[in-house]
Amino acid sequence: MNYGFYQSATGLMTQVHRLQVASNNLANSETFGFKADQVTTAQRLPARLEGGFASDPHYMLEMLGGGQLSDPTRFMMQQGSLTPTQGELDLAIDGSGFFMVSDGAGREADIRLTRDGRFTRDPQGELAMLGTGMKVLDDRQRTIEVPPGPLTVGPDGLVTQGDEELGRIGMVSIPDTNSLRKIGDSLIDPGSQVGEMVQANDSTLWQGYLESSTVKPVLEMAGLVEIGRAVEANAKLMQAQDLLTGQAINTFGKVT
Repeated sequence: MNYGFYQSATGLMTQVHRLQVASNNLANSETFGFKADQVTTAQRLPARLEGGFASDPHYMLEMLGGGQLSDPTRFMMQQGSLTPTQGELDLAIDGSGFFMVSDGAGREADIRLTRDGRFTRDPQGELAMLGTGMKVLDDRQRTIEVPPGPLTVGPDGLVTQGDEELGRIGMVSIPDTNSLRKIGDSLIDPGSQVGEMVQANDSTLWQGYLESSTVKPVLEMAGLVEIGRAVEANAKLMQAQDLLTGQAINTFGKVT
């Protein structure tokens, strides 16, 4: 086995993954409520240790290590800037909380999280996400009816129309955000953490604002240049080692 070839291959796969994540971040630099993804890598153990082999290691190969692999991609829970829109149903969370949305009746299995506060009245007269049509849930995981007419949403999420209270928009926090998984359309799957959601007491709701993406386009573009160079370097190393292996086979494999 050409040890260096496999090390370069793992490096190439890691850089390709970084390229995909950076490209997705850049594509969502203008998406409201989007949290930038971050790639983390881990050192791969040498083949002998990873496979649990008991044979004596080759010292030089052992010192080379096993290359690198990508850890699960995480997104950074940084606060995005609040952009004024003056939209009555545009809402932004200032804090660590999430909105709860559902495509059903609020059953725990159907609950998704989002920071995208672009809401509207759906055909049933209930508060819903503008992009997906999923129902926005209150602090008791129920849908919120919003009759036609001016609405006021307080910092604590209380929705009122005149003197009538229509409900309180639920804002929840997650103890372990590393377990959250993006599923597209600005939605987040809480997974096993759905039972651990608690009221986000540190969060404030702003009516007439939307939270901007936390992606920094300039840094992402600079990162794409760096990643492109790393991909090219690993590809060239693979080609060089493949060439050397072929030369070794042709030279030492001849019968004299």
